[in-house]
Amino acid sequence: MSKEQPKLKEDISPNVVPMIDIMFLLLLFFMLGADMAQRESVDMVLPLADQIKEQKENEEVPTTTVNVHHDKDLDCKINDTGVCREKGHWIWSVRGIMHTADTLKTQLQIDADEFLEDEVVPGTNPPKRLSAKKLLVRADGKAPYGEVQRVIEIGGTVGMYKVEVGGAKPSSAP
Repeated sequence: MSKEQPKLKEDISPNVVPMIDIMFLLLLFFMLGADMAQRESVDMVLPLADQIKEQKENEEVPTTTVNVHHDKDLDCKINDTGVCREKGHWIWSVRGIMHTADTLKTQLQIDADEFLEDEVVPGTNPPKRLSAKKLLVRADGKAPYGEVQRVIEIGGTVGMYKVEVGGAKPSSAP
């Protein structure tokens, strides 16, 4: 009485659908968990201000942030102890990209043109429209005010009239 052995199947294929599902879930998890936003801010010490308007997290006002900070690649002993007033030591950056006065004006013009208001400024020839986009200037606490003033002036020339200057609230003493 010999039993017949079962025939081996040679067309077996593994089921890869569950593996593909898991790979898509992992990909989705890492894409949503990763910080892919372009950084608006640079590490700097903002000036302290007692009366500061805190930005609400759900506030959806379109904003362009210009950071004014000292060039970290320069070995500047003055900035370590006081205020450095050397031209070329201070950097203006928008979304992590360094700008000169000309390139900053071009970038702010592009940003301002995205949100033009409907009203025309009276008495301008050719007719000019202002931008509804807000300009936020974040300057290092040791930055000379002239640098901040130049950024505000450039913003005004492209029609950005809603200007805020960033500051830090002092910690309350216990």
